[in-house]
Amino acid sequence: MSLTLNHIAGGLLQLAQADPGAPSSAAGGAAAAAAEGAAKGPGAGGFLEQILIFGAIFLVFWLLILRPQQKKAKEHKSFVETLKVGTDVVTSSGIFGKITAIDDVAVKLEIAPKVVIKVLKSQVAGVEAQAAEAVASANAR
Repeated sequence: MSLTLNHIAGGLLQLAQADPGAPSSAAGGAAAAAAEGAAKGPGAGGFLEQILIFGAIFLVFWLLILRPQQKKAKEHKSFVETLKVGTDVVTSSGIFGKITAIDDVAVKLEIAPKVVIKVLKSQVAGVEAQAAEAVASANAR
């Protein structure tokens, strides 16, 4: 014998409608309006509100996560396209070296005298000077 909010609201609505001659007060009118709103249930007019909430969540998600990630990927792509032979770089795995040759897909890095490795272009993370500064600042903390 559980009473739900809809049962209680329906009873209040019937009570408010049953006595039309009673003096209307602000509390009685508010109770009738609340009972009528509760009697409609949660699905009445909620679809538009749900769409707006999901739209707002997606907008925040896009602004905070997707947009900065796309911007960073675009900057990295332009950096990789401007790589030149002789540039000292660091890879995303932390290998420092000098570019000796550039291919469509890969670069050759000299990591020690007469030691050359082939690395994907996309794995070149940045210029060595910037990486050395980042390492120095991390060690200073």
